[in-house]
Amino acid sequence: MIKQYDEGEKQMYATLRMMAMEKGPKKPELDASPGKYEDGLQPTAQQWYQNGIKDADMKMGERY
Repeated sequence: MIKQYDEGEKQMYATLRMMAMEKGPKKPELDASPGKYEDGLQPTAQQWYQNGIKDADMKMGERY
């Protein structure tokens, strides 16, 4: 389960980065802090990912 979580998180970050780069910002803009990606999009995506993991665990009876 840990491997699946770790791989899913890595894939999520890779997908976010790819989409962000396709939409216009260049690498220095993505890596700049504070920046829209580092300080806005990435934490929001991480929170939604955690919500999804928690929801899945609840549906499998592993969390309450």
